[in-house]
Amino acid sequence: MKTKLLPILLILLVGLNGFLIFMLINKPHQNFGSQQERNFLIEALQFSDNQKEEFISLDKLHKENMMNFENEVRKTKDLLFNSFSDETANIDSLSTVIGAIQTKKKLEVFRFFKSVRKICNKKQQEKFDKIINKAIRGGNQGQEQGRPPREGGMPPPPR
Repeated sequence: MKTKLLPILLILLVGLNGFLIFMLINKPHQNFGSQQERNFLIEALQFSDNQKEEFISLDKLHKENMMNFENEVRKTKDLLFNSFSDETANIDSLSTVIGAIQTKKKLEVFRFFKSVRKICNKKQQEKFDKIINKAIRGGNQGQEQGRPPREGGMPPPPR
């Protein structure tokens, strides 16, 4: 019985490992999400063909910039967390660098959306502003900022 089960388990494990390697390399779940986000703005703003092309090139450049910033943050965090045994490492300096990179990321996001808004006509700009304002608020217009919802979704009692 055990000799028959062993090859089956081995084949199953090899198959699962192959699937996991595929998921790690291709990351189809991440590609789908970014494509969906891109299509949302294109459809919501009803871009013309020229606007679509310009938006896609802006989006590609934005994603490249964001990936570069992510890589910088990752490398700096690696330096920070690998410096436990190094007494000469300047932890404050490394954390300041991470903060500066995070600031650059925020500015990149702002510049990207500003560039997208520039390719819109007046009507599209109005709709774009509404979409961005809703995204900034996170869709929770009635909820206090920074506090999780209470159980049952009920507001707190009046004072």
